[in-house]
Amino acid sequence: MTREKIINTAFQLFISKGYDKVTVNDICRSCDITKTTFYYHLSSKDELISRFYDPITQLLAGRLLDVINASNYWEQLMICFETLIHNSERIGPDLNGQLLIINIKDDKGTYDFNEDLTKMAIALIKKAQEAGQVRNQSPAEQLYRASAYAFTGYETMWCIKKGGFDRLKHVRLAMENIYDVDPSLRINGSKD
Repeated sequence: MTREKIINTAFQLFISKGYDKVTVNDICRSCDITKTTFYYHLSSKDELISRFYDPITQLLAGRLLDVINASNYWEQLMICFETLIHNSERIGPDLNGQLLIINIKDDKGTYDFNEDLTKMAIALIKKAQEAGQVRNQSPAEQLYRASAYAFTGYETMWCIKKGGFDRLKHVRLAMENIYDVDPSLRINGSKD
């Protein structure tokens, strides 16, 4: 039994039953392992959730063709944010909320800036500024940090509201305002 198998099994159980309704015993039973084996591979049930956010760069690599084919730098940047939103929607508000709670109790580093994503986003912001697609000329690093925190704020509200609003639309509108995006690149209904 591998660690990956335990994580994948737990993920399926969390999705189908909800995080709070799944015990370590349930996971062990589904994996046909002992608690000793579980704790050999993982320190706790909480550790399982932190593993669901790990493959950020793998997710973006899967969308690389979309990024390359995007018609402008702004759209390339938005594909990065949208990929993160789609991943958290796949996990759902319950597990994302648990991930927030776990990190509030003890910072697990889940919300730390991913170095590769940060470098890519900053490069895209600079290119978008040079092309006039992003009119806010504040340093790209500051813009990225502001937008990442806005993104996390919407993610938190999405968890609190149990997924009850169109987070993708709200994040995109917030990004357009933070970056002061050229009106021709804004989504419908958000032009100046």
